Amino acid sequence: MPCIAELPQLEAFKAQEDPLGFTLLLLDGKAMLGRTREIMEEKKITIPVLLDSGQYAREVLGTMYTPTTFVIDGSGRLRCRMVGYSSDLTDILGDVLSRI
Repeated sequence: MPCIAELPQLEAFKAQEDPLGFTLLLLDGKAMLGRTREIMEEKKITIPVLLDSGQYAREVLGTMYTPTTFVIDGSGRLRCRMVGYSSDLTDILGDVLSRI
């Protein structure tokens, strides 16, 4: 799951899904359903969360650190990978998405 500080940014960015033609998903690599649900409710986050209880993110996507942000285009090609927290995450994502 992204850094907790990024969640409100991402929730605001979710409003741009239709205009920019993307789908925003979160991935919880620790698969801690109870704690994840608490955080999502506390921060009023409505973005769908995928729970990774089988280490898929680490083994297949190569995520070693959180947060890791991926932008994958409609053809399944990786267009951007960012590791770590960024206070301007939505600006970066918007720029990447506008180029696809």
